[in-house]
Amino acid sequence: MKRWIFCCLSLLLVGTALAQTPADSVSRSEAIDSVVVTARKPLMIYKQTGNIAVNIEQLKYAPLFAGEKDIFKFLQLLPGVSAGKDGMSGLLVRGGSNDQTLILYDDVPIYNQAHAYGILSIFSGETVQSAEVSKGYISPAYGSRLSALTQIRTRDGDRQDHRQSLTVGTLSLAGTVDGPIVRNKGSYLVSARYFFPEAVLALVGNAVRFGFYDLTGKLSYDIHPDHTLSLGVYSGDDHMANKEDYARNEYGWGNTTASLRLESRWNDNLRSSVVAYYTYLQNRQESEYEDDDFKNWGKTTYKTHEFGARLTFDQRLIKAWSLEYGANISHQRFMPMHSKGYVNGQHKERGYSSEQLVSGALFLNNRFQWGGWRADVGIRGAMYDNSEQTRFAVEPRAQLAYDFGNDNAIWLSGTINSQALVQYNRYYYSMPIDFWTPFRDGEITTCRQVALGGRARLRENLTLSLEGYYKRMRNLPLIYDSDDFLLGRGGFVYGTGRAWGLEIMLQRQTERLSLTVSYTYTNSRRSSEGVSYPFEYDVPHDFNTFLSYDVLKRPGRRHTFTFNMSWRSGLPYRLTNESYPDTNGNPIVGITAYPSMRMRNYFRSDISYNMERRKRNGVRNWQFSIINWTWHKNPVCIYPYQGTYKATVLVPIMPSVSYTRTFGK
Repeated sequence: MKRWIFCCLSLLLVGTALAQTPADSVSRSEAIDSVVVTARKPLMIYKQTGNIAVNIEQLKYAPLFAGEKDIFKFLQLLPGVSAGKDGMSGLLVRGGSNDQTLILYDDVPIYNQAHAYGILSIFSGETVQSAEVSKGYISPAYGSRLSALTQIRTRDGDRQDHRQSLTVGTLSLAGTVDGPIVRNKGSYLVSARYFFPEAVLALVGNAVRFGFYDLTGKLSYDIHPDHTLSLGVYSGDDHMANKEDYARNEYGWGNTTASLRLESRWNDNLRSSVVAYYTYLQNRQESEYEDDDFKNWGKTTYKTHEFGARLTFDQRLIKAWSLEYGANISHQRFMPMHSKGYVNGQHKERGYSSEQLVSGALFLNNRFQWGGWRADVGIRGAMYDNSEQTRFAVEPRAQLAYDFGNDNAIWLSGTINSQALVQYNRYYYSMPIDFWTPFRDGEITTCRQVALGGRARLRENLTLSLEGYYKRMRNLPLIYDSDDFLLGRGGFVYGTGRAWGLEIMLQRQTERLSLTVSYTYTNSRRSSEGVSYPFEYDVPHDFNTFLSYDVLKRPGRRHTFTFNMSWRSGLPYRLTNESYPDTNGNPIVGITAYPSMRMRNYFRSDISYNMERRKRNGVRNWQFSIINWTWHKNPVCIYPYQGTYKATVLVPIMPSVSYTRTFGK
């Protein structure tokens, strides 16, 4: 371990030294984007208290995961944000679980953000325009989650020229077309990709067949110089099949979303936005067994539907005072499980009662700005109805910040958030048996958080950010048995939680170099039934480094080397030797209720080399990546096996290559 850390630190020092070398001659220093003397934009951009936007431009240089540009792997570099298990695309923020992060895709809630059992996110890197994570102060316009808000927005198509791009990756194929509907008035964008690891699995003799596809579309049109209408759609699906001599098992899951948005500018002081959306998640499982004497077949489905709308006004009253206000409403329907099948000719069908949740909210935020001071004082009033009970939540939120100028600032925030949903996830990866459910027993989960932070420019193009936080959570559904829950016998055990931590980020930019180093200390615990224990994803120490350096930068050509490294504490886990029989009398090893052990420390380093060549008719791009190039074995789970324990390693090493050809200006 020490050897690899030493090697990584040596690489950082070399990259920093290279960044200090004199610039090339004028003929060589002209960048492709015509910016030659200014520093590169930082990887992370603070927008306001606890809100960080990612520089999407640098996404194309990030190491490829299975040949794919994954925006969520980028977001996991943020301080205070963790993936949880190795290689996963979850977003665990400040000691919260994955279901405590609200993920909006063009303002549409996403209930499963992952392809490939959680390894890749559903968001294509070719279509993402912006990505922002709010960890501290969250606008009262958004609610229903405890920990964070993640907003992913799709770019509009080009309004001047038609463009096409084709990407061939190690295990994937993707294409994008965009251009004007009416020049300078509207645009279209269509993007599709297919992930096909079947060929690799067949070569190694694996009987499993797996793949996924997704399709993204967007139309935007100015129906009036001050009013823009846009339509966005997304559809994606994963499929897996395993066929043996007498048995066949198939799994699948996917999202479908649609949104209609109207952006209006009424005058210089008043703007509005109205969004109507639909989101759908389906998980399915089908199995069949047949031999000479016995035959059975079964299919099980889990479904989640949501219809919703949000109306937002942004109004400036005077120069120093503006308002953000509006309302949102949603109807969610959950079908936890429905199964049907037959056993030796006898038809069987079983379904658990569907559940629904109607939510509504009114929100108001006051923004004051005078001199270097900025203050946000807002409130959100929410209502949750699960057909049996109605609960109300009042969520005041406030922040105060002072900008000293020259990229120096300090801020303080306090928020209250509520959540009426919980996701049941039995495994560390996305599976068809995952499902969402509304609150029960009249208990909705609440969280109170305070945060204090600041940012300082230490020298030219070198900034240091520091933020500390403390949060308390109540009515957490911590432990429940899935079978009891589905059968309506309860299953929830409520408890409390707390988390506190410190987040540090250092960023350095030059004309050729972008360096981001972050460290997070987190202490996250849960308590229930008189027992206090570490959160399942408690990571006391988390260190991340991202370095991007332009090895070659001249007109029409650019070669970029990228290096990122992660080191963090091992995750807690549960083990037991106790067992109980299943319906056939076979022993099943159970797990303890509380994490009692911790895995070894985690370490992973990725490298990438990107070669870009710009021509008159478009851009050619080659990218070579190695994920976990040090071949460090990080376990994602530990389980009992024949009297001992084994560890499952998801990503031992993963080389990949991709080629992208873009046509058009």
